Amino acid sequence: MSERTKPVARTLTPYETEQVRQIALWKSTPPSPFSELVKSITTSLTDLVEKMIPDQWVFTTIQKGYRVSELVAGQNDIKRQAGVAQLVELRKKPLEECDRLADRVSVAAQIWATAEGAATGAGGVLTTLIDIPLLFVLSIRTILRIGHCYGYTLDHPNDQKFVLGVLVAATSGSLATRRKRLDRLREVEHVLVEETEEDILADELLSLLFQLEIFEEVPGVGIISGALLNLFFVRRVDITARRVFQERWLEDNGKVHVIKPAVVHASQLAHGWRGAVGRLAYSGCYAASFGLSVPVHLVGSLFRS
Repeated sequence: MSERTKPVARTLTPYETEQVRQIALWKSTPPSPFSELVKSITTSLTDLVEKMIPDQWVFTTIQKGYRVSELVAGQNDIKRQAGVAQLVELRKKPLEECDRLADRVSVAAQIWATAEGAATGAGGVLTTLIDIPLLFVLSIRTILRIGHCYGYTLDHPNDQKFVLGVLVAATSGSLATRRKRLDRLREVEHVLVEETEEDILADELLSLLFQLEIFEEVPGVGIISGALLNLFFVRRVDITARRVFQERWLEDNGKVHVIKPAVVHASQLAHGWRGAVGRLAYSGCYAASFGLSVPVHLVGSLFRS
């Protein structure tokens, strides 16, 4: 990217070392198996509807949404909170300070997402359709503001590709897919086909729309489901953006070159229904065994006493 600086070898602080470990773990943590399963169910519907939507319409809509996100993201608020004249100064501040700024952005974004999801979820199908473009704008705005917290203005023409790539990575339905999309981010400066990113985003947003509609049909849960689905979606966007910009900050400051994912079992990388069902079954068994073993242990400890 145009904002990259030539790295020099520097020693990691204890805080930075811990963040490197957390980034490696995040790169090896699969999405929720429930969300994987729901996405697998809606994939065929998503593919069908996507074929009916003109590519140019999708591209134009995303471009307009991105421009709105840029307008509402701003930079002055982050500058004021950080006490700097230019955002680039934050790349020379401690990583802890950048993380604290990002914490504030995260909390605000999740509050907005929850409120917006509850409001649109209460109005039925029509308001749910409005929810998707609003959620897209909020997600892009969140990525931009988190990038600002780490010293990146993200106002260069190529930066739009990077920001959309972060959103694409955040919406990945499996760990293997997320890893592939994160690898694409490293190549964004050289080659990235915009139409491909637009198609992926259209697919992911349509999948979310179907999930919202499924729960909308259950009487009395529209507000709750809309609020929770929006919250979970923006939280995934938030975590992805933070980890991506943390790694970029560390790399540009010469602290790391590439943070490799922590080692995971092959089952975590399995695709499709088999992988999703397997992880869901594992999580269910783990939760059930934990839920049973704790009460039994407590009762047993009383008798031992």
